[in-house]
Amino acid sequence: MNVVTLQLMMADMPHWVPPKKPDINQQIREMEEREKQRNSHTQTDKTNTTKGMNPMEFFTHYAIKD
Repeated sequence: MNVVTLQLMMADMPHWVPPKKPDINQQIREMEEREKQRNSHTQTDKTNTTKGMNPMEFFTHYAIKD
């Protein structure tokens, strides 16, 4: 095989393209949207009342309650 044929074969060879990472502003928007969705759920079940709660708020709430 000559060099030109090998170069053409290398050019046609499949290769892995890394996925495009979102920029920092898009990541912040996604995090804010997730936070809004997490906080918008009304939690009526007693077992789920602490979901998404700050750990400090959790412990002060139960320390005061006891």
